[in-house]
Amino acid sequence: MKTKKILTANLTPGMVTAESAYTYTNHLVIQSNTVLTDEIIDKLKYYAVKSVKILVEEDSDEASNNTADNSANSSIIDNDKPTYFERIQQSAEFKDFNKEFDNCMDNFRTSLNDIVVKSTDGIVDSMLDDVSHIMQKTRNPLHLLDMMQCMRGYDDLTYTHSMNVALICNVLGKWLHLSENDLDILTTAGLLHDIGKLKIPEEIIKKPGKLTDYEFEQIQNHPQYGYDILRGKKLDSRIKLAALQHHERFDGKGYPNHLAGNDIDYIASIVTIADVYDAMTSDRCYRKGICPFPVLEDLERTKDRYEPSALYTFMQHTVEAYINTEVLLSNGEKGRVVLINKNFLSRPIVITDKKTYDLSKDSSIQITALI
Repeated sequence: MKTKKILTANLTPGMVTAESAYTYTNHLVIQSNTVLTDEIIDKLKYYAVKSVKILVEEDSDEASNNTADNSANSSIIDNDKPTYFERIQQSAEFKDFNKEFDNCMDNFRTSLNDIVVKSTDGIVDSMLDDVSHIMQKTRNPLHLLDMMQCMRGYDDLTYTHSMNVALICNVLGKWLHLSENDLDILTTAGLLHDIGKLKIPEEIIKKPGKLTDYEFEQIQNHPQYGYDILRGKKLDSRIKLAALQHHERFDGKGYPNHLAGNDIDYIASIVTIADVYDAMTSDRCYRKGICPFPVLEDLERTKDRYEPSALYTFMQHTVEAYINTEVLLSNGEKGRVVLINKNFLSRPIVITDKKTYDLSKDSSIQITALI
């Protein structure tokens, strides 16, 4: 796929952006891989964006335009048409991604169980290869998060969750500009952070009702169980600490050792954010997964629990992915996310047919779904 810079005046609906576009004051207007509509083009003109790079097929500019135009038409709000995530699930890209994910999960289940009783020789490299194969089925990190959001039918609290956390860690590590070595360590930490749950009976892990005191205590023991499994393995110490510390919190109110601030290993603190985000957006036996915006709002509201720079980086990039996305508000209105509030990332500005809502100033309204 090639890129071509087009003057804003010459843009047409259906073109797909190859990079993000910003105002002269460096405020994000649209994200990369955005399918242009008349409304978005008008917005670019309004904010005086002079030109935009678009994606162009190697063999046919016209083919690219036609394909993008079909995508644009499918994103218009219509009650008779599929929702945001349903459209993704129906795409050939998602089906290819889902197949690769399933194949890699078969290998990962075996690898994770093998680590409990075997050395790590070759196993970690195999798991990292699985992560790489999944990543190769996506266009960019934001596309990966959308693909993962479409797979929330998995009700697997150990294996699938661990793979999801590893993928999110890989994305966040790249956004944090970690070195290749540290990125591999972070991704491995995500893969192994919940290995201690293999020591807990499945009936407790998957129990749909309220846990007894004994069952809750068992769940809270899994970080120590995980650390005990990994302690004698040939692994970077930060991977072992991530298993032990991923439920610690920056405010000291986590477990098992009530560590606070910089006493928590940096890699572990990144795993924590990925762990919480995936747990809240995933389906569980006791509830459905939550829309990304309320999850991000919860992270922002409880920001004192998390490493500040990693949390802000994750939230900023994730929220920016949904600029120009149609959303359903808690008052029943449908609208489009048009601008991000830098000081309140989870509550953007949304335009509906009736009015413009600055959600940072109106706490009575929430984004409840992407449509």
